[in-house]
Amino acid sequence: KHLLEYDDVMDKQRKAVYGMRRELLEGRNEKERIVEIVGNIIGSYIDRRCPEQAHPTTWDLPGLQSDVLTQFGVRVDIEQLAEMGRAEIEDTVKERVLHKYDEKENLAGPEAMRYAERIIMLTVIDEQWKDHLLSMDHLKEGIGLRGYAQKDPLVEYKKESYNLFQDMMERIEDETTKRLFFLPVEVRELGRPLVALPDEEETGEDSDAVAVNAARLAEQRQAAQASMQDFTRNVQRRKEREMAELQFAGGDSSASSQPVAKGKKVGRNEPCPCGSGKKYKKCCGAG
Repeated sequence: KHLLEYDDVMDKQRKAVYGMRRELLEGRNEKERIVEIVGNIIGSYIDRRCPEQAHPTTWDLPGLQSDVLTQFGVRVDIEQLAEMGRAEIEDTVKERVLHKYDEKENLAGPEAMRYAERIIMLTVIDEQWKDHLLSMDHLKEGIGLRGYAQKDPLVEYKKESYNLFQDMMERIEDETTKRLFFLPVEVRELGRPLVALPDEEETGEDSDAVAVNAARLAEQRQAAQASMQDFTRNVQRRKEREMAELQFAGGDSSASSQPVAKGKKVGRNEPCPCGSGKKYKKCCGAG
């Protein structure tokens, strides 16, 4: 009976992860989710470095600066933050970080960014899920020892498996945003400087300068898109190779690692248990 209950815990976690993957494979726009995650991460930094109950003179602003630089590649001004209250610090840091993301999107284009978000998040989910499966195996192997300490092994397993799952979700959010913010968007050197745009009050005599800038910006965006597409294409190829060698649901190719309950036949119109998001008849059940 306990073995079945252990499997039930794992099955619920598997379904949650499959749900995330399916939404990504179906092409859901992840921009709002990324913005939300960024806000949550920055909020956690503020809680740790600028505790609400602590006096502002004791806040660890250098630590906050280091956190933001490491995670997002954005350097915030400590002297500027020192003049602000806690809420204003959080708003300012979030604004600076999201401004960098918007700049990257403006250069690469919205379509390229949405594609990069999906590919990177899928890759991170798969990496972290496989690590989580190993952790769960180790937990299950050692949980019987808890009985010697007069603790219910199943209760302990459920509690620790929940904590492991939450840790995995945090790692997915941290790693996804970090990879997106450090995503290489290279612009080749075109060999000539941008022509200064005329002031608004100036006449149309400088319209040629505007046209030159528009043309160069278009070239820059095209180069940036090509750079990002190369990166995401390489990620996708690597991911496909890994998935061909290792079943997503388990960690090995044995039948016991498959997410389908024993004895249950998968309907042809049901989602494929491999986690691809496709119908079974168009995926593993084809042919």
